Amino acid sequence: MAPLLAVDYTLLEKRTPIPSTRTEPPTRDSLSTEGGFLEAWAQGYNVGSLIILILIVFCNYRSGILLHKLILFELVLALWHGTFIFVKDPNYGWYLSSTAALLFISYQIHNVVSWLKIRPFLPLWGSRLFIFSLLAVQPFWIAEAWSNFEYFNGLGSDVNVRMRPYEALLRDPWWIFTTWKLISSIKESYGYSIWALVKINSRFGVMLACMFISIAFLLTDVAVNAAHITTASGINPYWRFALVFKCASDTIFLDDFKSVLDDIIARKLSSAGGGTVHTGPHHGHDTRKLSFSSMRGDPALIECAPIPGPEPRTTMEKSNRAPKWSKSFNPFKSHEQKQIIPKIHVQRETTVTLELRKPSHDSWHSEEGLLRTPEAAAVGGPRHDAPIVASALCTGRPAFTQKGHEMK
Repeated sequence: MAPLLAVDYTLLEKRTPIPSTRTEPPTRDSLSTEGGFLEAWAQGYNVGSLIILILIVFCNYRSGILLHKLILFELVLALWHGTFIFVKDPNYGWYLSSTAALLFISYQIHNVVSWLKIRPFLPLWGSRLFIFSLLAVQPFWIAEAWSNFEYFNGLGSDVNVRMRPYEALLRDPWWIFTTWKLISSIKESYGYSIWALVKINSRFGVMLACMFISIAFLLTDVAVNAAHITTASGINPYWRFALVFKCASDTIFLDDFKSVLDDIIARKLSSAGGGTVHTGPHHGHDTRKLSFSSMRGDPALIECAPIPGPEPRTTMEKSNRAPKWSKSFNPFKSHEQKQIIPKIHVQRETTVTLELRKPSHDSWHSEEGLLRTPEAAAVGGPRHDAPIVASALCTGRPAFTQKGHEMK
């Protein structure tokens, strides 16, 4: 029988979550071994995940797109709050508070990104309410950043302990609303179920899964902070899970939700159309898709004659591009662009002469002056019907004498 070894049960007791009784500001040296392992693991997970997401953004990044820049800025700012475990006292508290301030800014940028993604589905008043309500809570985050410096550096105020549980209430309602509005818009505007879209595009299903997982973890973070069952006040890994999955939701598709859904539906209809065909001269890029007629039930090819000059971008290409930042950018104006219809100007060929038309040319005698009047015959004296003969020669009509007889 193997000998029994003495077991130190005090090590097992540290793994049981108990209510926090901390009365002094947390420092690097005050972290227990168990708390240090947990915090180091959580920060490593945070930094590693965000670095991968940043690389994904760079792979799909398009310069000049405001939404892409904001997503990249959001990830970079959130990255630094996963590195304060390496800093020792007395700089530990100052570094932690400084990176926490950057994290708070990342939270607000994430809400702005959510607004830009869901904005095509919002009415004007809804878009304004979203952004103005977000601006209304900024004083809280300024106070929260100040309370972090006060608490983690022992400056005399512990208000951070009481403010920390309210962070989620003033941080995540916009994200929860964005998730709900996306699902509602799919059912109302596209006529597809969520499962049908997931089967069409699995990438869209991954994005929805990240959104739901982030909401589950942020609710867990609220419950843990409300019960004060963390080993160190305000330090737990649950909010880091919520942060990473929220950032992943922004990264999987960099464009707004309407452009994403339009592209998924268009690809589905295109795959059902039986491919593409070439029309006109083969220039490598000039293709026309098959269009199905709902009246006949068979495919009918719509031919479009090529128009000289630069070809305008199609509506689908424009919808896949987010609005560029410019001086005329209106954040409350929907960026849906109207389809550009090429116009063909037909001009009739005309001949311009320098000779002015005389009023007499519009009458019966318009031939007057074009042919000379025949001179009188040599025998028989001057003829009085000479003008009549001249007119007959020009018009091809028979000439009559004054007595009504046809002239030979």
